[in-house]
Amino acid sequence: MKRIFAASTSLFTGLALACGAHVHNTLPHYENYTESLVAMSVCKVNEHISEEQSAIWFKKLSWVANGTDEELFEHYTHFAADHVNKIAQDDEMRPKWSEEYCAEQFYDVMAMDQVVLEELYDEQELADREFNRQIKLTGQNSSSQERS
Repeated sequence: MKRIFAASTSLFTGLALACGAHVHNTLPHYENYTESLVAMSVCKVNEHISEEQSAIWFKKLSWVANGTDEELFEHYTHFAADHVNKIAQDDEMRPKWSEEYCAEQFYDVMAMDQVVLEELYDEQELADREFNRQIKLTGQNSSSQERS
């Protein structure tokens, strides 16, 4: 079980490095999804959800948070991954994420509605976020053009 988690952690770390993930301006409301990200990861470690289900879970949380996969992943690596690691290595804690609990959490996430950012943040915060996205896109476009 610990080997599965170690492999998952290195996969997530590899993805973070490949995507150039940095915490620049993740929105504070991502904190609302940390618990669900931890549940998703521990349920995957316990093999109560499939790889496909965890991908769907993650994509749904990204959509619900009105963000991007990259932003949610940045949040995960900086605020949830260490917690998941501790749980995955604790033989007393890990069983609390039972098959029934995982199924319930999965269906709860699937039933979530998307947040409306305009109700949470002012215009300047939203403009700053969009500006940071554009800078990231410019950097990604430049690096892909260099490879051509």
